[in-house]
Amino acid sequence: MKKSIYQVITLLFASGLSFAAGAQNKAEKSLADLDLRGSDCILIRTIRDYTPLDDRNLLVSGPGRRAYLVTLVRPAFDLRSSFRLGFSSRDDQLCPFGGDALVFGGLGNEKIQVRSISRLSKEQAEELKTRYGKKKPADITPAEPDAIKGAEVEELD
Repeated sequence: MKKSIYQVITLLFASGLSFAAGAQNKAEKSLADLDLRGSDCILIRTIRDYTPLDDRNLLVSGPGRRAYLVTLVRPAFDLRSSFRLGFSSRDDQLCPFGGDALVFGGLGNEKIQVRSISRLSKEQAEELKTRYGKKKPADITPAEPDAIKGAEVEELD
């Protein structure tokens, strides 16, 4: 009896791990097709706005309506609910190297290092907002089919 309970618990634990790994791979695949380089830098004084996409990714608006995808080294659970966001850098730029980090206001001022920064096109930024549920997808109306010649209906008596 104890052996079967142990096997059931082990099976549930293993299936939970495989489910979590599958969910993470799905999110990575959705970002992989955007061809992100991840080594761009942003002048900190030009950052205008940010939109948290999830606990690890945020969309940053820079000068001239340029959009950047900033990926953090580890998840930040305060990212979505944070009203204040600061930057820690040795110079005037936020880069994915050199120990640059995001600082979240709260009880302990949590610092999380930046893994990658990728400049996005306007279309890529809109696609990311749609994928992460920050924007509703555009309504696509199907085109009306062309009229087919010679397919007339005859009435039978």
